[in-house]
Amino acid sequence: MKRFSAGLLVVAALLTGACGSKKLVVGVVLPETGPNNGYGASLKAGIKLAFDDAVAKQSPKGIEAHYRDSFSHPEYAKKETDDLFKAGAPIVIGGATSAEARWMIPEAEKMNKVIISPSASEPGLAASSNLFFRMCPPDDVEGVVAAGFVVSQRKARTILVLYQKGLYGEGMLKVFKDQATKLGAKITAEFPIGPTDWEQPIGEALATGKPDAVFIGAFAEETLAALGVIRTAKFPGAICVSSAFATGEVLRRAGALADGVSIPMVTYDPASQNEPIKSFVARFKAANKGAAPDLFSAYGYDAATVVLQALQGTRPKDTAELLQRVMSQGATQGVTGKLSFDSAGDTTNGLTMRCIRGGRFGDCPAAPAS
Repeated sequence: MKRFSAGLLVVAALLTGACGSKKLVVGVVLPETGPNNGYGASLKAGIKLAFDDAVAKQSPKGIEAHYRDSFSHPEYAKKETDDLFKAGAPIVIGGATSAEARWMIPEAEKMNKVIISPSASEPGLAASSNLFFRMCPPDDVEGVVAAGFVVSQRKARTILVLYQKGLYGEGMLKVFKDQATKLGAKITAEFPIGPTDWEQPIGEALATGKPDAVFIGAFAEETLAALGVIRTAKFPGAICVSSAFATGEVLRRAGALADGVSIPMVTYDPASQNEPIKSFVARFKAANKGAAPDLFSAYGYDAATVVLQALQGTRPKDTAELLQRVMSQGATQGVTGKLSFDSAGDTTNGLTMRCIRGGRFGDCPAAPAS
């Protein structure tokens, strides 16, 4: 779906409360509690850093961030989004997961307001609405990159796939399977992760099927559990996981379980000495007791940066102008890449394969990691 159609420009509504009030409210809806609270915490830390700086500088003038908890539940995400829009927020940062984003998008359509998602990755989400943008690449990009690496670089001819039941894991499973098969690999078996009595069949499949590689498409906690089973089985082959694993807290707990594991990611390296990453990391550590920002904190920070830049200066007179400002930031370098979107609202940033060693992401060695 193309941005800025004639119809949108004609019917663009005034930004309720944005022009006639001294306050400039931005809504933030994240899973601060519930099973996805790890993502919510990381995202909020990055978003809050950007907004705290903006409030302190009063740039944009009158800026306020109103945070709401989705409780890791799409219906609550929808309700909070609706409430924030009705309260005058012209834009909401949210949709940490694709399930939440799906329920939030109709509220944006109903109110003709904008949503910036830091991390929802279901294919087609951005194309479903002119009012929705996202910072992370979609799963149909990530799954293709991961499969290409496992088959072409790790030379895997047989692959065992583990996945989490639900929108994210099952979607990633399909993309990865289709691309791996297209490249000539064979999927030896597929196993869901959890909730009970799932470990033994995986161990047996690794022992009897002897696949060259394992791919895990799941959220961070489920991926960590699967890695424990794989390491217990002393599997010697390549292991690739989806980018949802890249949360700092889970990565720290994983320790040696994650060593040698490959993961598709945008080119974000918290150890980089390049700007704006260097300054972002230093400020984040100062605000978070020395903790380094993980990938999701970086996504959150960039989402907030897009919003703040779109609201700088004279306040946008309507949604059409706000959309134009969001779309016009392609030359700006964020911490996860350029702040640019294609005509559908997807990020234009690509993915590279990284390998984990000692809790850090680095270049992948030419030979399969041990």
